[in-house]
Amino acid sequence: MRDSGRTFLSVVGLYAAGSWLVLQVVDVLNQNLGLPPWAFSLALALLLIGLPIVSVTAWLQSRGEGDSPAESAEESVRSDGVKGLFTWRNAALSGLGALALWGVVATIWLLRAREGDGSDDADEPSATAPEGSTGFLAVESDPEGATVVLRAIGFQGGASFGEPVRVVASPSGVTELATGEYLLETSAEEWLPLTLLANLEPGDTTVVRAHLIPDSPISAGMVLVPAGSAPPGAGGLPTEAFLIDRHEVTNRQYARFMADDGYRTANLWPDSMTVEGKRLERTQAISRLSDLTGAPGPRTWSGSVYPSGSADHPVTGVSWYEANAYCSWEGKRLPTAAQWWRAALGDDVGLYPWGRDSETLRTRANFDATGTREVEYSPAGVSGFGAFEMAGNAREWLRPEQEGAASAPSVGGSWQDPEYTFSVEWRESLPLGFANATTGFRCIRHVDP
Repeated sequence: MRDSGRTFLSVVGLYAAGSWLVLQVVDVLNQNLGLPPWAFSLALALLLIGLPIVSVTAWLQSRGEGDSPAESAEESVRSDGVKGLFTWRNAALSGLGALALWGVVATIWLLRAREGDGSDDADEPSATAPEGSTGFLAVESDPEGATVVLRAIGFQGGASFGEPVRVVASPSGVTELATGEYLLETSAEEWLPLTLLANLEPGDTTVVRAHLIPDSPISAGMVLVPAGSAPPGAGGLPTEAFLIDRHEVTNRQYARFMADDGYRTANLWPDSMTVEGKRLERTQAISRLSDLTGAPGPRTWSGSVYPSGSADHPVTGVSWYEANAYCSWEGKRLPTAAQWWRAALGDDVGLYPWGRDSETLRTRANFDATGTREVEYSPAGVSGFGAFEMAGNAREWLRPEQEGAASAPSVGGSWQDPEYTFSVEWRESLPLGFANATTGFRCIRHVDP
């Protein structure tokens, strides 16, 4: 009987281990297929039902190996009848049947859920009825009928983005959603995509206006800033509509300017420049604008090559002259203070490009850090017109406040600066020939009326 007991315990142990494995598989399927919570509970219930069946089968089948010869004929016949029912074959068939039952139920639920979505595309996200407090979102797009993909934004140790919800912009009306902040990716065929933010309050309707621009070589990588007023601290003057680079000019982009002999193209540079405190003619001045090895290029480069792994970081270590030459090469200009601050703060004139939330500033912007980060690394920090990293990462050169001035403002703060440097009231003018590892730029293009 001792051997029978050992066999019984071994079988029960194996069943428990197998059940654990099955439950792990079910849990993975739940996460990947989006099965309802009861799918896991059903699998657990079927395994619990199977436990006494396997236990009785193991006991009866192992018991026959050590039966006493003194067992009566009547008891032997009765035992054989019960053992004939609780066989390993029957137990295996029962287990397979239970797994098949679970699979059929789960498949039926998936098919019905897919039919209920009204779509043949299982990956197509759609708006769902929210639970808890809700608000309303209306997206007015130009052009009308653009596609908008929404993702809820959460902040716990960093920004996280929820599952996508797809809606169609005006004139489709409003969408009811759970309150909170959302990232909006707006797109339309033959138009450039646009990233915006929306914050929904309980019971209120938030209106987001998405001004897309046609996809063309001259508008690539830019966003539209409609006509309006600059923030009061930047003069409050009206500004005409203009395009601004979606992000700061990167090392990769600047390398194309250099490969096109940008430093040798005379019409991109003034006839004379002040570099290292000396007024020099163009050729002499440009020869001073060299990298760590004395080759032409930003001060942070080496051998006219940007640092490894920094292709999509903002280019820094460039003087105002170099920033202006690059923008001219692109057929663009450096922005004025009024244009830059309108692009950064928009019509609402919040504290930051994303609004007034200062608690999540370190997640949205790169301040007090150890270096630059890739452009567009934080969608939660985008401005009201879709421009990235207006706050932090790299300071940005502007056009001089007066024609012929020897210095120009740098604004927005950098990775090395404290966060208070992003302020309309805080600005620092630097000599046009100055360059360091914290200052970069972006360009604008005027829009034809």
